[in-house]
Amino acid sequence: MNADVIVVGAGHAGTEAAVAASRLGARVCLITSNLDTIGQLSCNPAMGGVAKGTVVREIDALGGVMGRATDRATIQFRMLNRGKGPAVWAPRAQADRARYKAAVRDEVERHTGVALVQGTVAALIIEQGRVAGITMLDGRAFRARAVVITTGTFGNGVIHIGTGSRVSGGRAGESATTHLTAQLAELGLAVQRFKTGTPPRIDGRSVDFSRLEPQASELHDFDYRWSALARADLPSRPQRPCWITHVEERAKAVVRARIDESAMYGGSIEATGPRYCPSIEDKIVRFPHAERHQLFLEPEGLDTHELYVNGLSTSLPVDAQLELLHAVPGLEQAAMTRAGYAIEYDFYPPTQLEPTLGVRALPGLFLAGQINGTTGYEEAGAQGVVAGFNAGLHATERDPLIFGRDTSYIGVLVDDIVARGVDEPYRLFTSRSEFRLTVRQDNAIRRLARIGRTLGIYTDEEERTIDARLRAEDDLAARARNTSITPAQADPLLESTGTAPLAHALPVAELAKRQGVTLGALLHAAGASAGDDAEALVTVELELKYAGYFVREREQAARLHRLADFALPEHAPYEAMISLSTEARQKLARRRPSSLAMAARIPGVSPADLQNLVLEIEKWRRA
Repeated sequence: MNADVIVVGAGHAGTEAAVAASRLGARVCLITSNLDTIGQLSCNPAMGGVAKGTVVREIDALGGVMGRATDRATIQFRMLNRGKGPAVWAPRAQADRARYKAAVRDEVERHTGVALVQGTVAALIIEQGRVAGITMLDGRAFRARAVVITTGTFGNGVIHIGTGSRVSGGRAGESATTHLTAQLAELGLAVQRFKTGTPPRIDGRSVDFSRLEPQASELHDFDYRWSALARADLPSRPQRPCWITHVEERAKAVVRARIDESAMYGGSIEATGPRYCPSIEDKIVRFPHAERHQLFLEPEGLDTHELYVNGLSTSLPVDAQLELLHAVPGLEQAAMTRAGYAIEYDFYPPTQLEPTLGVRALPGLFLAGQINGTTGYEEAGAQGVVAGFNAGLHATERDPLIFGRDTSYIGVLVDDIVARGVDEPYRLFTSRSEFRLTVRQDNAIRRLARIGRTLGIYTDEEERTIDARLRAEDDLAARARNTSITPAQADPLLESTGTAPLAHALPVAELAKRQGVTLGALLHAAGASAGDDAEALVTVELELKYAGYFVREREQAARLHRLADFALPEHAPYEAMISLSTEARQKLARRRPSSLAMAARIPGVSPADLQNLVLEIEKWRRA
């Protein structure tokens, strides 16, 4: 079988990569060891959160499946950061695990250019220093001009439960990948090990909910849709609460007493784990004076009583896990349905990649997801989009696509890992972006539809949806600028804000900059319509209210573009540039940045080095 692009692995990175390449018109072969686990939520059944929720919207704006599947599977929704204002709101959803997986497969299969294949990849086919396809353990061979590897934690994965249980696996009950990882090492790719983990699951019927704090869904308060492109009516989505409890002194004592039996602290694991999703053992050791640690009991689905114990990730032995659960308020009689475990796996330091996520030393090979040292479904999906588009563009001999830091969190993620590397599993936060006010969850369509349209990835219906959304925003902004509001109309709204009353009529757009008053209320008071698109209203209001901040961010983005426009040749002789510091020469030679902007984000490359680098490159070009 021949294809333009082969994608190895059908998790969050793999499915997004396959769909992205297919939307470009590429013929895609999506290979997975088990077709029944496409789109599996391997860890907690949740999507979104701070920064991550914005990434889901960005993936959707580029035609991805993550937002669509989340819409079809949401059983609990929260809008985080509500107390901080809409500019930093962060959507988060609990998903029905089974419905999410089914929705992802359905969304992938809607793309007729994607062929699904079950089997295990044995090796890459390399011809004349370029990737030309793959071979399978069963003897089949598939040829393609580009291959995207998205094997997650399956690369030489080892599962640990306590110090005495160590089995090969990429996920509980599924075999690890060894043949392909051995070949990548032979090809010269640097490889390191990371660690992650998962908590036990419990039977909700064995929980004393009277001792827990409920956290209700807010879906109907917001009527929230993750996908701005797929606007068809959704089936009824019953909602479920989450529940909050805590690890207190009695449970902490269990961990302290048995910590030597933990795989992490008993010496079985030496790899680095995620700082922002630590095991319960890590929490007890690193924060010994913390009075308690919060746990969330999250529903796994509508058709099961199983609950995910978020915050209790562990590699303790099974009997210790049960002892620990029974020391948690409300879980004294909890029945454990699945034990938690830790998993070690191979990853390839992403400084070996181009900003396209293509392997610098092996044209046609792309890596995406946890294989690049990241953690999280959303981070994996974002990389799948980047790798999938660029694999499709490579296969069809079109120019590559590079996402900017100023246009998306996707661009921040890729730039961070490629330019700076990772020393622990990378996770996105709003603090990683210099443009977090202009790069928001509500404006993903306006930011990214231009890219999608340039690539030609949208259906006719999606084009109409985009036009309607952008037109609604433009019309609303114009109405706010052109509608005046009088003191008599405005003052009743201003009384509760503590701001001065109006002295004379003002455009609504000007008054909307005041805190405590909404654009919708002002338009209504002035006798004008706020329109029917609630999200367009949020976007326009934010653009008006924070206009001064946005101007500064966009000026900063323009400076970044000027740096990015100064291209650095692939074969520049950095070692010979004696005006640069030794550290800068060594790191530039190893990283091979494609622009001055990328060079600026390499640790150890100083502003003086950057100035001298421009002179050195211009001198080299003249020579």
